[in-house]
Amino acid sequence: MPWSKVSHEFTHPQLSYEAKPNFQPYIKISVFFKKLDSVDFDTFFGHWQTVHADLAVATHGFRKHVVRYVQHHQTPEMKERIRSLGGNVLDYDACAQVYVREWDDWLTFYKSEEYAAALGEDSPLFMQLPVTYMVGHENLVVGDASGQMGGDDGLNVAALV
Repeated sequence: MPWSKVSHEFTHPQLSYEAKPNFQPYIKISVFFKKLDSVDFDTFFGHWQTVHADLAVATHGFRKHVVRYVQHHQTPEMKERIRSLGGNVLDYDACAQVYVREWDDWLTFYKSEEYAAALGEDSPLFMQLPVTYMVGHENLVVGDASGQMGGDDGLNVAALV
């Protein structure tokens, strides 16, 4: 069943109903998780950005199948800033964003014994398990595509103002 379109005069034709979306060529896997209650935030973020990242990147499967890896650190201060505006905050402390060319690349990395050995022992030291996933494709609206990942650039921010 087609979705209902509202009557709208588009300021930017690139965003109109007739325009093609700007889906980027890679699958994005977002992994949401919380710190252990027994671990302070400095230790949590410090361990994740150093030891845990190094363990992940050092695996053969990661180097072969992962195109991009980004860490999103949601600090207590940032959570409070959103709450002060009356907003709701996702109940997570962090989100790892991993980009792969195709689903089989993720499965090969995720199901590898090397991944399990490297990260399986480290994860319980600082994060609550299980983690929560969100998987899909990015529709780039504003900004530049990553040069390594290809895809069309989004709208030029200057063109929006």
